[in-house]
Amino acid sequence: MKKTIFSFSAFLFLALALSMSSCGSSTDEQYMAFPADKIAQSMDSVKNFSIILYDMDVKDKKYYHKYKVIQQTAEIPAASSLDSTTLADSSSSPADLGIVEKITDWKEVSPSDFDYHSSNMGMEIMSKKEGDLSKVAAPPGYSQYVGNSRYGQWKTNPSTGDSFWAFYGRYMFLNTMFNLMSPVRYGGYSSYYGGYYGRRPYYGSVNSSGKYRYGTGSAHAAKSNPSFAQRMKSNSALKSRVNNSISRSSARATGGKRSSVSSSSSKRSRSSSRYSSGSSSRSRSSSRGGK
Repeated sequence: MKKTIFSFSAFLFLALALSMSSCGSSTDEQYMAFPADKIAQSMDSVKNFSIILYDMDVKDKKYYHKYKVIQQTAEIPAASSLDSTTLADSSSSPADLGIVEKITDWKEVSPSDFDYHSSNMGMEIMSKKEGDLSKVAAPPGYSQYVGNSRYGQWKTNPSTGDSFWAFYGRYMFLNTMFNLMSPVRYGGYSSYYGGYYGRRPYYGSVNSSGKYRYGTGSAHAAKSNPSFAQRMKSNSALKSRVNNSISRSSARATGGKRSSVSSSSSKRSRSSSRYSSGSSSRSRSSSRGGK
């Protein structure tokens, strides 16, 4: 009898050990490195770059991103070292000036990373400025080109008195590259740089329809990639996942108030994190973006 009990106990112990081992293997297999981290690590020697969330999709219960990667491969001279004719000349291509862009293929991402960036369509989700690497969502171009005297200057509209950013002719292509076709006003940029830069995400002002100037659901995102805007209408799995993840983050940040991309009174919470070289781990904190 004792032998039977001992054998049964040994069997249970072995079964439990195998079960725990199986669970551990499953967890390891489910881990998926964030593709943008890997892209950043591949550009470790590049001093300045931007990674923009260019597209998102959901297909067969899998989640995908595309990124626009803009990197500066040559030193940009100070504007004061160039004459006015050179600064105004728009004939040079971006590659001639050492600024190149590419759009990646589809990259599979984990469900958690997809949800984490669901509000960031068209946004810069990672950047490096003079060697300092950050992963705080911002309007594309804001972190190192807008407001940088190497590339342009603030001008004043004589009719309204408002200040707006104007790239020099030499760098006018940056408007198209970052889809900044409407003027960046000094007031909005000042709010970003003074209260958000490097600390928490910034999505710009909220219009009369309750939508942010930048990010998922904004006019900027729709113009940046019209195919994504169309897919949000035709792909119910994509629309549901994006809206639900934005609503969940909003509920956590606003004490139960919920919203979606299509809601006219949309109020979204945002999360931010810092990138650490050689690691894909991210610390996350919730905040509301934009004023």
